Formats: sequence, C-alpha cells, structure tokens
Amino acid sequence: MTAYFLKNRVTTLVVFLLILLVGFVSLKDLKIDLLPDISYPTLTVVTVYENVSPSEIETLVTKPIEEIVSSVNGVDRITSESLEGVSLVKIRFRWGTNMDTASIQTREKVDLVKGSLPIDAKKSIVLKFDPNDAPLLQIAAIPTGIDQKELRTFIKKNLSPYFERVDGIAAVSITGGYEKQILVDIDRGKLDAYGLNPSEIVQRIASNNFNFPAGNVKREDREILVRTMGAYENVEAISDLVVNLSERGAPVYLKNLAEVQDSYKERTSVSYLNSEECVAVVLKKEAGKNSVTVADEAKDLIRSLNEEFGSKVKLIVVADQSRFIRDSIGGVASAGLQAIVICFFVLSFFLGTFRESAIVTLSIPVSILVTLVFLYFQKMTLNTMSLGGLSVGVGMMVDSSIVVLESIYAFRKMGRSPFDSALEGTKDVFGSLFASTLTSIVVFLPILFLEGIAASIFKEFALSITYSLISSFFVSVSFIPVLCILPVFSSESNGPAFLQPFWKIREGILNTLENLYVFWVKFVLNNPRKILITVVVLLPITFLIFKLLPTELMPQVEKAELNVKVVLPPGSSLRKTEEVSNEIVSVLNKTNLVENAFLKVGYEERDLVINPRGDFGLNRAELFLNLVRYDAMEDLVESTHNDLEEIEGRTGVQILFMPAKDLLSDVLPETNEGLVLEVSGQDLFTVREVCEEIQREIQKTGKFGEVITSFGEDTPEIRVLIDRDKMSTFGLSVELVAKTLRAVVKGEAATRFKRNDEEIPVLVRHRLSDRSGTDSLANTLFKIPSGNLIRLQDFSSIVSGNSNRKILRYDGKRVGLVKAGLNSLSYSEGLNMVEPIIDKYSNKKDISILPGETQKIMEKSIQSLAFAVVLSILLVYMVLASNMENLGLPFIILFSIFVSGAGVGLGLFLTANSLNIISIMGIILLAGVVVNNAIILIEFYQLHESDFNNIDDLVIAGGRRRLNPILSTTATTILGLLPLIITFGPPSPQGPMAASVMGGLLVSTLLTLLFVPLAYRWYYLRFLKGRR
Repeated sequence: MTAYFLKNRVTTLVVFLLILLVGFVSLKDLKIDLLPDISYPTLTVVTVYENVSPSEIETLVTKPIEEIVSSVNGVDRITSESLEGVSLVKIRFRWGTNMDTASIQTREKVDLVKGSLPIDAKKSIVLKFDPNDAPLLQIAAIPTGIDQKELRTFIKKNLSPYFERVDGIAAVSITGGYEKQILVDIDRGKLDAYGLNPSEIVQRIASNNFNFPAGNVKREDREILVRTMGAYENVEAISDLVVNLSERGAPVYLKNLAEVQDSYKERTSVSYLNSEECVAVVLKKEAGKNSVTVADEAKDLIRSLNEEFGSKVKLIVVADQSRFIRDSIGGVASAGLQAIVICFFVLSFFLGTFRESAIVTLSIPVSILVTLVFLYFQKMTLNTMSLGGLSVGVGMMVDSSIVVLESIYAFRKMGRSPFDSALEGTKDVFGSLFASTLTSIVVFLPILFLEGIAASIFKEFALSITYSLISSFFVSVSFIPVLCILPVFSSESNGPAFLQPFWKIREGILNTLENLYVFWVKFVLNNPRKILITVVVLLPITFLIFKLLPTELMPQVEKAELNVKVVLPPGSSLRKTEEVSNEIVSVLNKTNLVENAFLKVGYEERDLVINPRGDFGLNRAELFLNLVRYDAMEDLVESTHNDLEEIEGRTGVQILFMPAKDLLSDVLPETNEGLVLEVSGQDLFTVREVCEEIQREIQKTGKFGEVITSFGEDTPEIRVLIDRDKMSTFGLSVELVAKTLRAVVKGEAATRFKRNDEEIPVLVRHRLSDRSGTDSLANTLFKIPSGNLIRLQDFSSIVSGNSNRKILRYDGKRVGLVKAGLNSLSYSEGLNMVEPIIDKYSNKKDISILPGETQKIMEKSIQSLAFAVVLSILLVYMVLASNMENLGLPFIILFSIFVSGAGVGLGLFLTANSLNIISIMGIILLAGVVVNNAIILIEFYQLHESDFNNIDDLVIAGGRRRLNPILSTTATTILGLLPLIITFGPPSPQGPMAASVMGGLLVSTLLTLLFVPLAYRWYYLRFLKGRR
C-alpha cells in the first residue's frame, strides 16, 4: 500500500488536499451542540382537573392513569405527582425503547381510560420530554416609549411574529406584563334582588355575542348573503345588555347589577430585570436544529428589532443557552490547539529536529480533518463528547507517525535512498502499528453493549476517537512517507546555527536518561524481588486510593450563571412574593458580582401544561443571575449570607441557590437535585413524620445546604362540606354547586369580545367584597327547580383547613422525598454522611428509605462501565494473542493495564477529581493506550533475539533502543492532555478523563520500562529458551 502512495506522490498529495477541503467544508456544516442527541426515555401524562385537591386528584385521576399505562411495553418505572388541579404521571422506559412507538401506545391507553375520569377533567396530554427543550434564549423587554400595561400586547402583536419566523425557533412564550380583559363585577345584593345567579349572567352574555349567517336571498340575478349582526361592537354594548325583566316588565340591564370594566386579567406573574419591571420573552428551538446557529440568527433579529422599535421597547438577552455551548466547545477546541503546539515542542526535543517534528505535527490537523469527514457523514454533531474525543486523541494521533518517522530515518542513517527508506521503514513497523492501533480501538467496542445514559453519551466520544485513530494510522502509512521524500523535508539541515547549543543540551539530557534507565534495568534484573514487592504493594495502595475518591454521576461544571429559587409560605400573594423577591435582588446587586438579575415571580397558566416538571405558585419566584465571572458564586453567597438570613427570618421566605451541577442537569433533572432520599410506607401521615424527622437530623450535621421535604408547608384552603341529603331535596347536584361557586370566586369566561385584531375575554364574577370571606360564600344563592332561591349554608357547612401541597407516588406507593443541597460535597460523601440516619429510621414499621434516582442512575452507569472495562481488557488480550500467535506473552503486556490503576487513582486525587462516568471512560481509553509501550519492547525482543547471546543483553539493548520512542509517545500523550487539566477558565468537562489517562499512563510507563524486561526474561527462560 505504501509503495503505491510513494510512486504516485502527486496523486497522494492531491487526494489529501481534497480530503482536507472536504474536512473544512464538513467543519463548517457540522452542527454544534452541548451534548449528543439523547433520546430521553420518559413520557409525562398531564391531566388538568381544576380546583380539585391533591387527594381527590390522586384518587379520581392519577390512580386510573397509572394502572392503565403500566401495561405499555418497555415501562421501567412509573412516578406521579398529584397537585391541586393537576395530575402528572411520569412514565420512564428502559433505555433503547422506541419512544415514538411508546408514545403512540401510551396515548392509546390514556384514551381507553378517558371514560373513567371525571367529566370535568380536561383531556389528558402525553408529553415527550426533549432534553433540548430548555429555553434557548430568555429576553427581557423594557418599555421605552409605551405604557407598561400595553407592553405585552405590543410584543405579542408586533414582535412575536418576527421571532416565530426564525428558522429553528419552535415556540415563543411571553411572561409578565398585563393581559386585557373585560371584567363584569357583579353586585351580589342586586343580583339576589333580581333573583338571578352568576351562571345565568354568563349564559345571557354568551348567547348575545354572535354574528350569524341566515342564508341567501335572491334579488334579480344575484344572491345576497343575509347575516344577523349581534356581536358586541363596544364595551357599552355589553353594559346595555338586557339580562332580565322586572316584576313590572321593565328591562333589567347588566349595568344595573354589575360594573363592566375595560380592564386587565388578574396577574399571576410579573418579571423584572435589575428591579425594573419588564416582560419576559422565551424562545425555544426545534429539536435537531443547531443551537448556536439559531441563537445567532435570533440575536441578529433582536438587534434589528431594537433599531426599528427602540423608541417603544428595548430587548435585552439575559439568558443564552448557546453561550455556554459556545464556551464549552471553544474551551475543548482551544485545549486541542494548545495540545498541538505542545506536541510540536515535545517532539522537537525527543526527535532532535524541527523538520521531523513538523512532519509529525502536521499529521494531527490532517487526521482531525479526516475525522471530521467521518463525523459529518455519520450525521454527528460537534459537542463536548465528540470534540472531547478529538482533544483527548491529539497526543495519541502522533504515536503512529513518530514510530514510522523514526523507522524511516533509521534506514536513512544506514545509507538508503529517501524512497527506499520511506518504503522499507514503513513496512518494518506496519504490523506493530496495526496491532497497537487495533488495541487502542478495540477497547471502545464494549460501548456498543452499554445501556443507559452512559451509552447515549459516550457513543459519539468512542466513535470520534476511533475515527481519529484510524485516520492517524492511515496518515502515518501514506501521507508521512510521502512527505519524507519531498525535498523540503529530506534536507539534512537541523535549523539555524543559534539552535545548535540547544540540540547539544537536548542530546546530553537524553543520554543521561538513557544511562539512568540502563542502570535501573540492571538493578531490577539483579534484584527481581524488589520490583515484585513494589508491584504487590501497589495493589492495596491502588484500592485504598479508589476508596478515598468521591463518586458521582458526572463531574460538576462551573458557569457564570446562577439560578435562585425564592419560596414564600403557602398562601402568600403575588404582591408579597414580588416585594420580598425584589428585596433579595437588591441585596445581591450590592455585591458588584452580578451583571444582570432577571426575576420571574408567579406563573403563567400554560406553565402547568408545557412544563410539568416545574413547581409553580404565586408564592414562588425564580431569579436568574449573570455573574461577573464563573467562580463568583461562593463569594456571592458568603457576602450576602447575613442579609439574606435576616430576610428569611423576617418574612419566612426560603432562598435556594441552585448552581449548575453537571452536564446532565438539563437532560436528567434528577441529577441536579442534590441528595434525595425516598421514604415510602402505607400511611402518608407516618411517611411525612419520618421525612420531617430526617430533615431535622440532616440539618443538624451542618454540612449540607438547604434541606427540604416534598411535603413542604400545607396549603391553606376553605372546604365546602355538602349535606347530600339536604341538597337532593332541593333538586341540586354537586356539579351545579361546584360550577356556581367557581363562577362566584374565580369567575367564568362568558365569551370573547373582538376589538380591532384582538380577541379579549369577558370574565364574569362577584366583586371582591362579595367573595372575600366564608360568610359571603355561605350566602351564595342557588335557584331550585321550583323557582325559589336558597343559600349555600342551607345545605352545607364551610370550614377552614390545610391540605398537602402534592402527593407523590412511585410505582403505586405513596412516598415522601427529603432533598439536601450538597454544597461542595460529592454525592458519595453526602450519602455516606446520611447512612446512619437512614439506618436509624429504616427500622420503623412499614417504612422503607432508599437513595433517590441519582444513586440508581449512577450505580447502573458505573456497573455497566465496569463491565466495559473488563471486556475491553479481554478484547485487548485477544488482539495481542492473535497478533503474537502466543497465549502467554500478552499477559506480560496486560501488566501495564493493571499497574496503571494506581496512577489513575493518584491522578484523580491530585487534580481533585471524582470517580465518575467521564473518568471511567478514561480508564477504558487507557486500557488500549498503555499496552503500546510494552508492545514496542516485546516486538524488539522477538525481532532481535538471535542477535544476542545473553537474554539480559537483549532486554537491556531493547530498552535502550526503544526508550526514545516510548518516552516521546508517552510525553506527547500526557502533555497533550495537560490543557484539559490546566485551564484559564471553567474546568473542562473532559478534565477527569484527562487526569485518568495522564496518571495511569505515567505510572504504567515507568513500571513497564522496568517490569517488562524482568517478566520477559523470566518467560523466556521458562518457556522459550531452547524451543526456537
């Protein structure tokens, strides 16, 4: 193969130029995202049943839906939340389930149970969770020339259509501001006097708001449309509506018993930017679209809208998902570029010439661009995993080229021509290169057999690094030999004269290293027990180091962003929440650590459906902070602690800092909840009691952040207890009573009033003074079939009480959750601290306490990755045995893998990294890398065994001859990973992987250089001597 490339060098160069061109085009067209496309196997069934308590929601809606969907194929777990007015049933499927099929089956099952649900319950909606469904951009709109009350309408009418036309924007939602509404405030006294009830008023308003076609009439040779024009033309028309006749037959107008106002809806949400009221505009992107491209197009639009409408409104981007994606991808790409530069200088030192170093370094971008072509045609994205595979592989890409180049120049020194040297040098090492590349690649084969989140995340990493290694092998046996025979690279010059002292110093250092190595090899050969004792001692040390390492699912990330949840006592009004939240913002802004503070108080009604994972209420607010630097959170919390503690004590508010935990926090929201304990039992009261006791015990440790339970504080409520016997004697029904009370308290939408291009809802309700207490409710009138009027208190009693805010069920059992913020603790450290507490309360009758979802996901992921590690080692052994045609020698090589464990643990420990699925992937990668050094040594022993009369002379000469390539390949790999460890910004997501590989490879190389000669001598004397 190499001969063809050398004979057709021009064609080879043209082909590579073409590949490079395609690579650049692929780079331009590759989509950019934070993570690979992950199909999260969860569906959520949302059923709205307004104004119904959580306990009734559980009985009437949640349980029937749980039972019917449990028979859908592939269901792994069913959890549910029964809240006031809403049932959320979350169905988690096994990884690998076809979610399109699962969604269809679930909808079919939900349709079957529809007849068993209450008539007033709205149709159930089945939502497929998309991890990319997080807002792409959050925009604050501040009025500059229009009234605050007109802002929301202006945005909806004039700006939203522009955003909706942006390619890739799936939805535009608006929060805060004012929504127009025609309000009919009924005077109950006057209503009672005329013998009417609210439902009748609603019916009168609705039935008189029509423009209705009556047909056509013929006039000569034309047909003319006849229309009945009855729609309200203005608000006065509604006021002048006749709703009844007096006893004397005079018309009773709506304005006689109600005040009709051109008003605004009662607000349930309000937004602020740095304490200035605004309207929030949230943009979500379509699944599969390029996040960065869509965000850039949307931001360009924002700039043009600010120019066009700047006199009326100013748009400010306060949250940009693409910023973190761009920073993360940019950080990984920057680390890759730094690695290339580092590799060049490291190679220059070991190869002793800039010319050879340039040839090898040139192979890196060529291999990367070839890899990008693979990624493009595989329809993969440039994300932290695929780009991380390239960055981690930069140091490994040069290994094949170094070996080929050294072999070529070895033949050159023998006096061969450039052409013959390139051909023979490449042929000489082709077999070992193929074997070492194969061992590096084969370790990723077990990724195909993984299940769960680890498989979804690391598939693209494995493919990326596999393609890069295949590309580098192909480049090393084709492109590198061709470069070596070009005149520009075949010159004997070794750079300008001023560099000659450097080369002499470099030669002296390498000679010293070589002499030291020979000394230590002789020492080991003469003292085999000492090296064996060292290896034996390393095993328990390795185990101890791993036991000391904290474990977690994914490494934590740091952003220059921070979310803060503000929770006031249940029942708090929107105004009170707004007031306290702005006081908190004022405290935070005084620190000069906050660039922007974006506050959203309350909720929009649509949130209950489109975001079933949310926790909404008028007593809740969410604060999004842009920080001046990525590591400013700790300073911010510390400097505001006293002031915020004073606000908490005075108002009863809970202030929860919610920093970004890891890359999966959006994909797996459970992983961003800290430490979670699931407490289940037969009796909900006992479960709640245990949860609250555990909460107090964890708080006493003082090691955790905020500790809360899923029960929270009870929600105050007024209960209407109906005497069914009395009610039935009056000829009324529970449905009629409930609907009437809802119209009195909440109001009922009668119709929609059209004005210009707007449709404004008309809401009918009692005025505030007639619906503000239990007495007013008790006096609500009902018309019975006889025509007489009775009061609510005639057939019911009204009591005040409290109810659970929500009821949780996991796999059919009622559960309570205890959630504890981990602060700086790892997940395993937190879990270890609460284990005595778990043991203490697990002994209670009928109580079960288990770690939450994060622990289960982590255990499954680590178990599957551990299986992958074992399988990788087995595959490496099989490749080595096949290549060497020997079953024993590969065990000497596998020694490199086992001793690398101590280096892995040490590397993670010294760099303050945890044992997580990223670092374990480093161990898998390491299994294919560390064996290369041993392969190089043993290959030399086998090739030159006949050249030496003494086995000791053979192994010493092999070490001496192979020391330089071993040190150079090891140094380029280790130092190439250094930019992933030492960063000038936030820690790299691939940091734990780099620490694993660097530590493992360093320790393994040192011990391999000493142990393999000893082990090979023993194996030779025992099994090979005299048999060849």
